[in-house]
Amino acid sequence: MSEPRITVGVPVYKGAAQIADALSCLQQQSFRDFEVIISVDGADEESATACRPFLADSRFRMIVQPKRLDWFGNMNWILQQGSREFFCYRQHDDTTSPDFFRRLIDTADSQPNAAAVYADCQWTGTRTDIEIAHTIQGAPLLRLAQYVEQLPAAPVRGLIRREAIAQAGPIRHDEFRGLTQIFCWLAKLLRWGDFIRTPFPIYYRLDHPDNFYKSWHGWPQEKIRAAWTTLFTGLMDAVMPVCRTPEERAFMMHLILDRVAVFRPDRLMYLYKPPNDPEACGALIGECFERLAYERQNNLLGSWRFPEIETFAGGLTAGSYGSR
Repeated sequence: MSEPRITVGVPVYKGAAQIADALSCLQQQSFRDFEVIISVDGADEESATACRPFLADSRFRMIVQPKRLDWFGNMNWILQQGSREFFCYRQHDDTTSPDFFRRLIDTADSQPNAAAVYADCQWTGTRTDIEIAHTIQGAPLLRLAQYVEQLPAAPVRGLIRREAIAQAGPIRHDEFRGLTQIFCWLAKLLRWGDFIRTPFPIYYRLDHPDNFYKSWHGWPQEKIRAAWTTLFTGLMDAVMPVCRTPEERAFMMHLILDRVAVFRPDRLMYLYKPPNDPEACGALIGECFERLAYERQNNLLGSWRFPEIETFAGGLTAGSYGSR
């Protein structure tokens, strides 16, 4: 067997019922030059027990985290272990076809400027639709503008180049379990290079009641709305370093605000759907800038002068947001 080209990161928590299928499908891959790091969160012994039979395969290794890191902390721990040429994030409840790695590695080898290559996603379980994320190419700011409009999650389930991860850094986290922050991390990957779709539905996502994103469903609307503002601050953090002029910063800030605060039928809103009432959306925009001040990131506004915004944001303190 050749040296591994792919590092597969598998964060697991309360996944004993599904993890064997996920790990078994990795063993069945026709492309075999990969290694697997399993990180079991929060001393979850039931999940660790389900993983142990796969450690007989020398490509697999496992760590059991003694304390709860949550998904972003566990994922960041895996990323900190380093990666081979490509990194692949594998959710503990998802599977793929046996030719998944082969098809994606062939695409990646033909696209050296790709930060990520990925396939279409076939939902299983209580959903049966196919999730498609179109290719994103062009100059860095053009790529980011396309991404902000689309906000696809599918690229995180493909092959990601080591160099793109190195410049993106870790996934941001917050008091809302970082549920919007995977989109912001993907935007940072795009600063390095393109996102390339491999048009085959060979990634299989299982839809079930315990999907991570569904944890929002039981939250009060005020909390969901507050969490949604972290998408604004995270995208600003990802996009503003690429802007070269005040005009580019103003344009991209407007684009991000529009994406966060305005609902259109062709947009996937994922976790929160703005009401499209002018007063409510205007209030949401104000809350986005309040969140920016709370995170002490007003510097992302740059040198472009927005007197009303600066007066509003400058009058807020970390305590004013935290008390909402």
